[in-house]
Amino acid sequence: MKKIILFTAFLLSISCLLCGCFPDVMYIPDESYIGQAKKFEKDKFSILLTDKFAEEESQRGFDAYFVADFCGVVVIKEEFTLEEGLAEKSLEEYTISVIANNGHANITPQTEDGLWFYERTTDSSYARSYCFKGTDSFWIVQFLCSQSDAQSLKDTFYLWAQSVEVK
Repeated sequence: MKKIILFTAFLLSISCLLCGCFPDVMYIPDESYIGQAKKFEKDKFSILLTDKFAEEESQRGFDAYFVADFCGVVVIKEEFTLEEGLAEKSLEEYTISVIANNGHANITPQTEDGLWFYERTTDSSYARSYCFKGTDSFWIVQFLCSQSDAQSLKDTFYLWAQSVEVK
């Protein structure tokens, strides 16, 4: 009888995991897909991505641009001197202004563990943009992937965003 109860509990646990009954369980693709951890540094910015990424020269003037087969990472630095009072803005205020300045009235900023971000989805792509505040500038780190890969990469984007350091 004890074995039957344990087996039933085991099956119930597996079923809940497969059905998504535990929403706080993170999903991170395995190393064969996303690669091994690798730190990238540029000026006053660093991020921990993987060895599947390569830094490329941006054709659009981004401050850094990292590309892998499964996603891209765009880094934009906005110095406080760009706008009067920018240095006094909080991360929440800055995130709200970035959303408004990009014409995304229907997007709401979100926060998780002190990280401010917003998400944008089109028919074919997904972007999650995190905002950071340094000593002389704000930084936007945008993770981009195809819409079909978004669900499997969201948690990975969050972990990579946690590794960001700005000065």
